[in-house]
Amino acid sequence: MSLLSDAMTYYPYVFHPITLVGAGSLLLLHYEWALQHADRAALKRRVAAFVGAGALALLPTVAFFVVTGANPVESTQGNSWVMDSLVASGLLIVASTTWLLWRRFEWGDLLPGMMVALAAVTVPYVGLSPVWNVSGHVTLSLLPALYLTLVDRKFWPLLVVPVVMVPNRLYLDAHTPAQAVGAFLLTGAVTVAVYWWQVGGTLRPVTDARADES
Repeated sequence: MSLLSDAMTYYPYVFHPITLVGAGSLLLLHYEWALQHADRAALKRRVAAFVGAGALALLPTVAFFVVTGANPVESTQGNSWVMDSLVASGLLIVASTTWLLWRRFEWGDLLPGMMVALAAVTVPYVGLSPVWNVSGHVTLSLLPALYLTLVDRKFWPLLVVPVVMVPNRLYLDAHTPAQAVGAFLLTGAVTVAVYWWQVGGTLRPVTDARADES
């Protein structure tokens, strides 16, 4: 295999969408914590809360395999609207749980904003899945990178990952051009719309958020 072929084959595994969503969320969490000048204990509490919420994302998938007895390896091969639905259910659990925790403890507005965007892109992703195999890799790699860039332009290099993900899906014959490019455009439009809605409505400047936690 050529170097290009090797790189394209492993690219979606190295930059797995779920990993990117988690890493992007933690990066935004740290960014907001730093702006608030909160103490180190506050950071640890927030990370632990988010990791706990993230673990809940596994519940729908685990329940599916326990109840059906399906083979995980076979079930995750190729494209399946059932697996897309399970992943989407997990993402909605993470988004809603994280949003509630951050609102309950008043830890800031930026991460809840990203969770709203995550939920917003997840709905059309799973809704279209049975009739149009929109790319989840493109959707979930673009969301965190774009949202972070909207929050602070210094994060723009992260956009390279979803930009490369589009031709990657075509190269691996995982999606058609319409499915890959459509996912990019749809996710971009929804993310930008949600961000500006949050900024204009519920988000307040991060430096105004409470720095001290009880």
